[in-house]
Amino acid sequence: MAQTDLQSFHGIIGRSAAMLALFRRIERVAPIDVPVLICGETGTGKELVARAIQQLSAQSGRRFETVNCGALTRELLLSELFGHERGAFTGAVARKPGLLVAADRGTVFLDEVGDLPLDAQVMLLRFLQSGEIRPVGSTETRRVNVRLIAATHRDLDAAVERGVFREDLYYRLRRVVLEVPSLRARRDDIPLLVEHFRIQLNERHGLSARGATPAALRLLEQYLWRGNVRELEAVLEQAMIFKSGDRITPEDLDLPMPRGADIAEGTPGVERQGVPAAKAVLSWLQHEALRIVSERREVRRRDIIARCRISREVARRELVGLVRLGLLRRIGFGRGARYVPLSFWLTLMNHVAEWAIPLV
Repeated sequence: MAQTDLQSFHGIIGRSAAMLALFRRIERVAPIDVPVLICGETGTGKELVARAIQQLSAQSGRRFETVNCGALTRELLLSELFGHERGAFTGAVARKPGLLVAADRGTVFLDEVGDLPLDAQVMLLRFLQSGEIRPVGSTETRRVNVRLIAATHRDLDAAVERGVFREDLYYRLRRVVLEVPSLRARRDDIPLLVEHFRIQLNERHGLSARGATPAALRLLEQYLWRGNVRELEAVLEQAMIFKSGDRITPEDLDLPMPRGADIAEGTPGVERQGVPAAKAVLSWLQHEALRIVSERREVRRRDIIARCRISREVARRELVGLVRLGLLRRIGFGRGARYVPLSFWLTLMNHVAEWAIPLV
């Protein structure tokens, strides 16, 4: 990719320290023909990262095909990837080549690869091992040269443990892993993204927005952005359509305040369970962990993994941080460890003392 093209990707995704580090990794891996697994929350721009890899690779200028593994039925997904013969299944009235054939010497992007059915996983693994595909309903194989880039918002480690994702395929796909940070982790990019979407939406809809006021930008920077960059674009699009002046103001932004208030006011309900208000600035993951504590009086690593779609190591690090801040106490070891608020811990210790004293 030319330098000007790379700059355009910076404009779309951002120039924060986290994103610059990601771009350095993209530039290193792009020329090397290995599968890449892109991880990150929904709406963070994983497909844009995949396109940046393709544009910086030897496949630049060749076909880039995208398959949404979570949006197709099993039969359609197998047909889309590998093709099918006439009569292979109901509705297969003609022979169809798959995208792996159509994109020969190019790139295929598997979005939401964690949703692949097991039989499709077997066929994809065979392709990664041999470079050969066999269309559905066919007895003949064909060799193709395609670079695979996969993306997921799911925790594939946990999916392997549950038996819904093949471990051998997992390690074939994750030769190189790129983590796309959430928008919450790179708030410095928000003014840049606002300007990018302002220009784009003005051209798309024939609008004339001149930007956002400082107060509106502050509000956008404080918002939680669970939907990440995609949610930011949707909020800006509505604000630009219905704005009252030439610039976007806080009154033009339709932001659900309880989500934004989570950052400024902390997690509601935690102190009622005995967890003191944090004086330090907590990450959004730690806020989610404390919210689980307020609901269940405890949190386990698997709870925050399931809710926030993060890896085990990230969940462990965030929970250890809460322990170090004195907000939680750990009970037990390994994967069965529980993290509880101070009031629960003190009550437990009192019960143990009451039980042990008569034995002394």
